[in-house]
Amino acid sequence: MVSQMIDIRIVGNKETESWLQRQQDTLLSSDFNCRFSSITAPVEATEPPDIWLIDADGSEALRLIDVITQLHANGEMAGAEIIVFGKSMTTELASEVMAVGARRFLVKPLSSRMLASTCQELGISHSLMARTALIVEDRQAIYEVIREHLATRSIESLQAGSIQATFDLLRKRDSDVIVISHYSDLMSYRELSKLLRFFPDSSGIPVIFTTDDITNSDARDFLSLTGTNIHFAAYAEVPRLIHELTHQQIGRATSGGRIYDVLHKREQEHFALNHHAIVSMADSAGKITEVNRRFCNTSQYSETELLGQSHRLLKSGCHSPDFYQDMWKTISRGDIWKGEICNRAKDGSLYWVSSTIVPFLDSRQRPYKYIAIRKNISQVKTAEHRVKRHGQLARLVSEASAHALSGHWASAPETLQSALQPLCGFLGIHHVAIKLRHNHSLVAIWRQLIGNSVHNTSLSITSLNTAESESQEGDSQKIEVPLWADQTEIGSLKLVTRQGTLTDTFCDQGLIDILASVISHSLARWLSEFDQERDRKRLYKAQAFANIGTWEWNLETNEMIWTEIIPVLFGYPKGGLETSYANFMAAVHPDDRTKVEAGIAAAIEYDEPYRVEHRAVWPDGTVRWLLETGAVVRSDDGTAKQMLSVVEDVTQVHEAEQQLANQASLLNMLHESLTTFIREGKFRATLDTMLESLLELTNSEFGFLAEVLQDEEEAPYLRVQSIANLPWSLPSEEMCSRVGTDRFELPSLNNVMGELIRNKKVVSVDETQSVELFAGLPEGHPEIRTFLSVPILVGSDLVGIFAIANRDSGYNQSLISFLRPFTATYGVIINSQRMIDMESNNRRSLVREKQRADQANRAKSEFLSSMSHELRTPLNAILGFGQLLGSDPALNEDQRDSANEILSASNHLLALINEVLDLARIESGKLDLSLETIPVRAIIDEALTLIRLSAEKRGIQISISNRANLRVTADWTRLKQALLNLLSNAVKYNRSEGSILIEAKPHGTAWVDIRVTDTGPGIPEFRIPELFQPFNRLGAELSHIEGTGIGLSLTHRLVELMGGSIGLTSAVGEGSTFWIRLPVEQGHTSTNAEPSIDSGQSKTQSGEQTVTNTKSILYIEDNPANLKLVERIVQRQPDFSLISATTAEEGLNLARTCQPDLILLDINLPDMNGFTILHKLETQAPPNNAPVIALTASAMHCEVRRGKNAGFNDYLTKPINIAELTNTLKKYLG
Repeated sequence: MVSQMIDIRIVGNKETESWLQRQQDTLLSSDFNCRFSSITAPVEATEPPDIWLIDADGSEALRLIDVITQLHANGEMAGAEIIVFGKSMTTELASEVMAVGARRFLVKPLSSRMLASTCQELGISHSLMARTALIVEDRQAIYEVIREHLATRSIESLQAGSIQATFDLLRKRDSDVIVISHYSDLMSYRELSKLLRFFPDSSGIPVIFTTDDITNSDARDFLSLTGTNIHFAAYAEVPRLIHELTHQQIGRATSGGRIYDVLHKREQEHFALNHHAIVSMADSAGKITEVNRRFCNTSQYSETELLGQSHRLLKSGCHSPDFYQDMWKTISRGDIWKGEICNRAKDGSLYWVSSTIVPFLDSRQRPYKYIAIRKNISQVKTAEHRVKRHGQLARLVSEASAHALSGHWASAPETLQSALQPLCGFLGIHHVAIKLRHNHSLVAIWRQLIGNSVHNTSLSITSLNTAESESQEGDSQKIEVPLWADQTEIGSLKLVTRQGTLTDTFCDQGLIDILASVISHSLARWLSEFDQERDRKRLYKAQAFANIGTWEWNLETNEMIWTEIIPVLFGYPKGGLETSYANFMAAVHPDDRTKVEAGIAAAIEYDEPYRVEHRAVWPDGTVRWLLETGAVVRSDDGTAKQMLSVVEDVTQVHEAEQQLANQASLLNMLHESLTTFIREGKFRATLDTMLESLLELTNSEFGFLAEVLQDEEEAPYLRVQSIANLPWSLPSEEMCSRVGTDRFELPSLNNVMGELIRNKKVVSVDETQSVELFAGLPEGHPEIRTFLSVPILVGSDLVGIFAIANRDSGYNQSLISFLRPFTATYGVIINSQRMIDMESNNRRSLVREKQRADQANRAKSEFLSSMSHELRTPLNAILGFGQLLGSDPALNEDQRDSANEILSASNHLLALINEVLDLARIESGKLDLSLETIPVRAIIDEALTLIRLSAEKRGIQISISNRANLRVTADWTRLKQALLNLLSNAVKYNRSEGSILIEAKPHGTAWVDIRVTDTGPGIPEFRIPELFQPFNRLGAELSHIEGTGIGLSLTHRLVELMGGSIGLTSAVGEGSTFWIRLPVEQGHTSTNAEPSIDSGQSKTQSGEQTVTNTKSILYIEDNPANLKLVERIVQRQPDFSLISATTAEEGLNLARTCQPDLILLDINLPDMNGFTILHKLETQAPPNNAPVIALTASAMHCEVRRGKNAGFNDYLTKPINIAELTNTLKKYLG
């Protein structure tokens, strides 16, 4: 099959170009279309190739990285794969070229087969690679037949008539397979096969021998070569076999093409290994050729000092020559050696490594280099050594104890010295002194025996009143402990040793106490043997106190004797167990007998220390744990003569360990349960889990958890929250399904539960009491043998109980104490659930209260809205006509005064309405504020402008102090309103010819105080708290001074809404100082006000505009008084004319026919509201863009905002302010 050509652009120097010329034919025959580009010339902007092949050796003038970068920079050339080839490449350069886009590196000399494999890897495919067969056949006719067969399979044929011609062709052309048919050379097929495998050009190519010319004997002779890619086939089968073999070659090339990736992976592994392990490499002679940094750091030698040296440089002297000889013998024969080695660093310190030495073998299977990978295990070795020393120490104490116990009183000094000699030698003890508190005749005998001792460690045994010289050395350390027997100090044991850590360990581990105990018992025993029965009883009492017994077994006679405490340790009374080995083994737990027998056998046969921990079964079934430590006494020839052992009851240790494990399980369960309850809030599920764990921990059969509640008469009753393993019938199962609800409650408490609830104390029932107490259980109810019920108290309040039953061993105080964490946690969960339930109930109550408050607030708002409208409508006429009347120049002085009184009273009533509405807005949270930075000087000046005239009428002097450069954050309008209220009060309640002082000054760094001080009568201190209550004038309502009693309350609320505070100081007869404290400038402004709606009609622009006609105004209003008032107001403006309508329908008709320039519209018309009229004006009337202004008594804040949002150009409220109305009309009509 003819394949598609792969386009390759080769970049290099002249040598590269010469190589390409030589290889061009070979490359073309393999379907590679190769062109050359000089590395110094610019790349031609032609169609990009499939592959850029760059000669790394031909880029001396330019860096290889720069060449690759330039290729990528050329957009038209950047799509091709980049392959680099050369003689070699460092890992650093390889990392750099990969980083800029190179995909592979190929080693010279480069062959077409290498290129084909790489293309296959990179997915750059011909369709299928061409296949070529080299035919060794010197008969031309036969060759033509074979060639024709192969051509049918699209296999190209090359002919070689001789062996030499075969190898010449292989050097020039690549071949996929070699077919051996016939040749004239005098060489057997076997010799030819070996020759083909010897030369590299043919070593990996499959070889097919045609079987037509091979005899049966030759075929059998070739069978041994089939494993080396040698094949046999008839002429007709050769094309098929070549096809299969070439496909196999392609598959192997594809998988083998990933060698680069594997090498990269191995490089990363090598990098990681170098950072973790100590690595070195040596040649075949053992000379170091390479080391990594960790090797240098650990050995403290530099690389220069190590290279060329042998590893003998690191010898520590801790290993024998045989150790190193065995190691060298292992690796020199090609085997891997593993082991632990102690080396010596440059500074002389020792370190241990776990080492693996791997030999690299040549073709003759001989090592040509070695690589050693080590791991520093010094810390492990140190720990092992420490543990080993501790173990040795414990063993020596055990052996010394056993040896000391085996002696007779007559040879006690010798026994002690023999027993202590190994331990003393290990600890560096050179003198042992035993001093008895009481003088004894035996001491003198022992002193005579000590004088003949030949042991290295000296021993002295003296009484308290005997002077004894002690062995001393300059750096000696003394360790002295008392010797006790039968709760009596019988003397002391003193060890004189050289200073060292082992003796500290000996003391810290309590081994000296064990040794002292053994020596004291030995002394007591020897003294008792000497003093016969009296001293023997003392020994028994000491053993009983220590709960230690001893036994001796004569291995020759099989006779066993033991101390009286041994039967007690096995559950029998003293003397109640006949002394025999059979009885001893019968008392051991059946599962532990094999262990005990194995320990005894090891001690007798192998002289191993006897130390066995086993269980003993008492006659009543109780299981106890015993620890036995002993040794075997041997004759001079090593024959075991006698075995001795010390037996100690260690049950409490085991029980303590089990108790700790149970405590940990309980605490973990409680922690998980409490965490689950807090996180998920599952009350019932948490209690079910806790009860299940409680039954498991206490080995109880069943139980329940219940909450103690109280009925309406405060009588307690139980509500079961969790129950386990109790149902005994279908009705009981149905009852248990109601757990946790008000349908599973126990109101009758005339029982054990009642006793617990009444007394708030634990109730525990054993088997002797259970029959009587639980005789009234329902039929079928499980039997209750043992029972425990525990109250759950939170403080002094009983909130719950739990009960468990049928623990085989009953319930004791120890178990009750063990369950205290459970009791506390259950109480916390009950209390928490109650708090959660209470909070849920409170939340529902708050929601209901809020709903009622919202309803009341809406009712209040509706009332205020109605009141505002109803009051403003008559006030509109009163104030309007009053203003008109007061401005009539024909009035005399009395008439003008009467008109002013009408206006004054009307304004007072309007102020009262406005303040009530403001107070209502604040209480409902609907008062809008626009916070901004306000200069204090400006706000004070504006307020003074409004109040100065009234102050002058009363002769009150106003002075200002400290107001420069201060700014506050507030709402301008509301701050002015609050300040005006304070100034108005200061004028109204001041004395004539008095004074007012206004001050502004900082209060700390975050506040500014604005103070208003008057010289009025002052306010008693006890009445100051009433001052800011609405409608409370502190008695001033009986005076001639006008006021509403709302102003200060409103001011107080306004200042707080602006983030400030208000207060005062006052002295009766001197005056009062009111202050407003506000935050300083914040650097920005904010607002919570609704955005105003622009009328869409700007003020009259400057320029030439001449009024040629009277502007018409349409006023739609049903109230005649209001119509008449507006007519009078408009009549005063010669440029305006008024058209009126009393119904909505009439107004809409006039708007269509008259097309007024402006429309005044009341909101609350009887036949149609103003919003509907506004909508119809916008959609039905001719579009003359006449502004529509609301003129209404609906003055609530929400009503004003609704009107502006609906589209009114302006919104004026009644009573009408003539000046405001006139200015508004001029604003829109000019």
